[in-house]
Amino acid sequence: MSSPRPFVVVGAGLHGCALAWELARRGGDVVLVERGVPGAEASTAAAGILAPTVEAWAHPSAAAGADGSEEGVAAWMGRESLRLYPAWVRQMEAASQLRVPLNLGGVIVAGDAGPPGSRSLKGAERAEVEPGLAPERPAWMVDGEGWLDPKALAPAVHAAALAAGVRVVQAEVLGVREGEVRTAAGALQGVVVVCAGAWTAQVPGLTALPVRPLRGQVLSLRPPAGFRLDHVVFGAGGYLVPRADGRVLVGSTMEDVGFARGVTPEGLAKLRATAHQLCPQLIDAVELETWSGFRPSTPDGLPLLGTVHGVWVASGHHRNGILLAPYTALSVADAILEGKSLPSALRADRFSA
Repeated sequence: MSSPRPFVVVGAGLHGCALAWELARRGGDVVLVERGVPGAEASTAAAGILAPTVEAWAHPSAAAGADGSEEGVAAWMGRESLRLYPAWVRQMEAASQLRVPLNLGGVIVAGDAGPPGSRSLKGAERAEVEPGLAPERPAWMVDGEGWLDPKALAPAVHAAALAAGVRVVQAEVLGVREGEVRTAAGALQGVVVVCAGAWTAQVPGLTALPVRPLRGQVLSLRPPAGFRLDHVVFGAGGYLVPRADGRVLVGSTMEDVGFARGVTPEGLAKLRATAHQLCPQLIDAVELETWSGFRPSTPDGLPLLGTVHGVWVASGHHRNGILLAPYTALSVADAILEGKSLPSALRADRFSA
């Protein structure tokens, strides 16, 4: 009997753990390398919006359709990942024995126009669906999209990976190359996959990749008595995201400041203004917590999926890291294990000279 194929996955955020689980459940011998706390960066700093239609409309991609259609690859990929989400979450729950609530009850856009396929919310329906919306703003519903809490998802995916036999090595990565990851704890051999998020270009051996961090600041609110938000609400200045315990998250800034952590008075002022404009009752909310995270951004806003000098890369998910987790794990595993093609617009070496 042949030995299981070895894999070394760099980065124990959501994408690293999801891919490690996928490879392990298909028979791989997987080692996950992480220098810090698994899932402590963008994976749990994110708001957890699952809204490919709204994202594609608000942030259109010029990339060609992955399936030959006129639809951009970002929209296609997001919708495919959303289609996978319910079954994927059930798999994570079963493997981890942890609950991951998933809400796909619709996403609201507040503004003069809505995305293609959205429907206008008016009158009694609007008052019933989200009574706290600013009354002077038109509102549009995108059915079938929604949200989850990454602070529930990331631990579940990490636990699922461990349950599948994934081993974790906590160490600094000193270098990657085809077939090997050098760490402060020694060298590890196997098929190398780097899922280091905003830190991908900091990995020795991949420093030429154009992945840079974009800071996003987030504000958590406890609404006044009698107010409850049930849907993600997008507006011109940002968005509101509900939590099961009644909190409301307000996001998010987009700042090219390198790896400078923290929140700023200007950023928080922008978030407060967004909250008050979308739901005026939130002016009386209690501010509970603030934080920031780093989106892994690429020049065209699309992920890097594929190989660079024999090293696999799954990074650069920008605004949609949570949304794209199921698609990334399944498609990259299919590419590695079965030789299936990935969309050419996502090639990891597409920016090479």
